[in-house]
Amino acid sequence: MTLRSTLPLAPYLPGGLVAPAQLYRIAEIGEKYGATIKLAGNSIVILGLSPEDRALALAELGLNDQSLSAKAIRSVAICAGKPFCPRALQDSTALGLALEDRLYGTKLPGKLRIGVSGCPNACSEIFIKDIGLYGVAAGYTLVVGGSAGRNAQAGRMIANKVPSAEVLSLIGQILDYYKKYGQPDERLGELISRRGFEDFAVHLGAD
Repeated sequence: MTLRSTLPLAPYLPGGLVAPAQLYRIAEIGEKYGATIKLAGNSIVILGLSPEDRALALAELGLNDQSLSAKAIRSVAICAGKPFCPRALQDSTALGLALEDRLYGTKLPGKLRIGVSGCPNACSEIFIKDIGLYGVAAGYTLVVGGSAGRNAQAGRMIANKVPSAEVLSLIGQILDYYKKYGQPDERLGELISRRGFEDFAVHLGAD
């Protein structure tokens, strides 16, 4: 028996936010092509498409697709945040979408995931992201080096009470370090472990 070759399709939905009309359309496409739809993190993945049907489905959706293997910054994971969550201390949605707009798809030595949560409950799992932020009353706490991969590890807090207006600049310094010293396929946390946290901290303090 010859197995049918299939490819996944993950429509690009910034921040995991999807309009009701888009959700209906994704469901219609899945039904049309006999696919399975899976919710994965802040993505919707359409499974079981032949290469030909995948191309047709993407065109019909009118959306871009996001790579599931690119060595780049992936879509930013964000929690519900303000005004939807009463626990939110910061507007994680606004910050997450701003980071997405500026950083999504940036090429790096390996993949990099960013998570933003509006409070210390960290619903977007920021401690296992390469770069994570959670809201506190006076700004954001920044966490780096987390990973949920085969070498899972929790991130390390490196800054507290960071104003939202300063987050992008600080992340830019982290990305500069990663681009300069990262080896192919090396995650940010692995790089920091290899070179030592002190080396990483000196780089962030240089500016």
